[in-house]
Amino acid sequence: MSGLYVFKAQVGMFDPVALQDEYVVIHYMSQRLYRQVDFFESIPPFQAIDLGALAAQTVSARTNLANLEAGENEFALFRWFPLDNVQVRLFLPTGVAKFELRNTQSVVDMAIGQRDPNLVSTEFCVWENNRPAIEAINHTDYAHVAVRIVAMGYRFHAIEIDKALADAIKARKQPATHVWCSGLPVNR
Repeated sequence: MSGLYVFKAQVGMFDPVALQDEYVVIHYMSQRLYRQVDFFESIPPFQAIDLGALAAQTVSARTNLANLEAGENEFALFRWFPLDNVQVRLFLPTGVAKFELRNTQSVVDMAIGQRDPNLVSTEFCVWENNRPAIEAINHTDYAHVAVRIVAMGYRFHAIEIDKALADAIKARKQPATHVWCSGLPVNR
């Protein structure tokens, strides 16, 4: 390999969406941002938030996940799960529901690890400081003293590319990975 080495980080059982020097197209709301990854690193599992106590048969306030914000010119890829016996709805950004169908929004509960061991169904990306939010639903007949969410993933720094290269990506002459960093409202 004539001095060229590709270094790869892996968290849990999933790979990063892009490697160093690869091109990405960031989709955030109606924007398409053409970038090149110049740095990435893994983010080991950590407690992203503790919503605190939640009474029986109640829904928490929609709460921003400020710990999952990415920095300037950065995007992040996360998978997550609740530690406690609640159902969780995700919004990305705060006002746009994820996992939404026409008549319902799917939830994630603490059994997701048995149903989806790699947490593929919980995956989402964040662009810069456009933070996601969650609502927790206590569907039980008892109060919870904590509602904790664990997240893991990758952080990517990406630089702008020149117009000619962006045009080549648009024309499908240069490969790029499309990264969706927001949900899309169903009733647009």
